[in-house]
Amino acid sequence: MVEPDEQDLVKQIAEAVDELRDAEALPLVEKALSAGVDADLILRDGIMSGMKKFGEKFGKGEYFLPDLLLGSDIANKCIARVRPHLQSAPKKAGTVVIGAVKGDIHSIGKDLVAMQLRLGGFEVSDLGIDVPPMKFIEKASETGSDIIALSAFLTSTIPYIGEVVKYLKDVGLREKFRVIIGGTGTSADYARHIGADGWGRDGVEAVGLCQRLVASAGKSV
Repeated sequence: MVEPDEQDLVKQIAEAVDELRDAEALPLVEKALSAGVDADLILRDGIMSGMKKFGEKFGKGEYFLPDLLLGSDIANKCIARVRPHLQSAPKKAGTVVIGAVKGDIHSIGKDLVAMQLRLGGFEVSDLGIDVPPMKFIEKASETGSDIIALSAFLTSTIPYIGEVVKYLKDVGLREKFRVIIGGTGTSADYARHIGADGWGRDGVEAVGLCQRLVASAGKSV
């Protein structure tokens, strides 16, 4: 059972991350850890909740790109501090390469999905933002990944998702990797249109989708 004081601390962390209060977020995480608040709770209901909220504000035009970059930096510092205290990861569920496609510099949604996948037991290689199509394929081949996850926020960058699928076919590797997509402007229909294996609305859907794809592939992980 979560005590009221613990709930209040976690709420303060979420608000500090959401409101981009750089000087307060990390000290609040430190305070919560020192008070014995469960690290998974700090991550899920504190840091990730704050990330989701400021990501939504950016989507509504309430925050701008510099705000988004600052928020991402604050959240990543908090995540780095809490990560060593998380409970042991579940049995490895599979391996995923994830990144924002060429021309796209929006990382919040991708970061949330990557974190959810890790919490779900997946080993994740995060290539970051503005990733050229072949880099996804090279990294997936290097790591023996099960899935390539492609994120696109801008309408102008969505076509690069299709390029990754096309290049996989061109080099004869399309059957080797499952491909999933996500981000504003993408959809299940678009995933089918370009020949991807699925679309996720958010991190929770992405985890379930990846679990189903790995299971259907019959791969031993």
